[in-house]
Amino acid sequence: MYSIDINFLNDREERPVLATQSSAMVRQTTSDRTPIAIGLAVMIAALAGVGGFFGLLKYQESTLQTQQAELDAQLTELQTKLEQVDRIKAETEAARSESRALARVFTKIRPWSAIVKDIQNRIPTRTQLSQVAQTAGESVAPEAGGEPVAPEAGGINISGTACSFDDVNDFMLTLKNSPFLESETVKLTTSSLGSEVLGRCPGEAQRDEPTQLVDYTIAGNVKSVSAEQFDRLLAELENQQASVGLSSRLKALFETGVLQ
Repeated sequence: MYSIDINFLNDREERPVLATQSSAMVRQTTSDRTPIAIGLAVMIAALAGVGGFFGLLKYQESTLQTQQAELDAQLTELQTKLEQVDRIKAETEAARSESRALARVFTKIRPWSAIVKDIQNRIPTRTQLSQVAQTAGESVAPEAGGEPVAPEAGGINISGTACSFDDVNDFMLTLKNSPFLESETVKLTTSSLGSEVLGRCPGEAQRDEPTQLVDYTIAGNVKSVSAEQFDRLLAELENQQASVGLSSRLKALFETGVLQ
């Protein structure tokens, strides 16, 4: 009787090629995944870069918004200050205008007080003053030629009575020497015999007959001088007192040749 012996070890076939192919496939699979990993890494890095750049932009945007808010606040403050400056400028200009207007008023008042004082000192003893009035003055042609121009300081009208026409003429001559009047414009505008009055003029003998006085009006332009000049002239007038009337009258009479 026969027995069958089966040896599987002896019957096994050697397959070296398959083992090599399997290891190659493993190596090939691993090597195929490397580009994917690299791509994923690059993509992640790119996403991280984009995210970081976006975050940087958001930070810069926030910073710029903060700076803009600060600049807007500064601009609002500057606009407020500019409005204050404009208001102060307007108030300053208004104050200057008021000061100039007030100065013009005082300039007009001070000369007139000086003019009246000067006229009082120049009145001859045989002449009386009834009224001093301000006028627009007489237009005078400029030295360079052209149309006549009204005087800036205006003019003056002096009216009153005198004992004779000579006394009126003497008064007019003394007024021509006044530092407040334009001498070439001082002139006698009217003179006429008035009504008879009882009494006598200074220097005349006592008599019973009434005296007939002369009514006169003298006009002239006021000089345009500065307030400082008026102050100086007024001080001179205060020092001269009433004697200026006689001295000015004598000076005018000598200059015109009435006295030799």
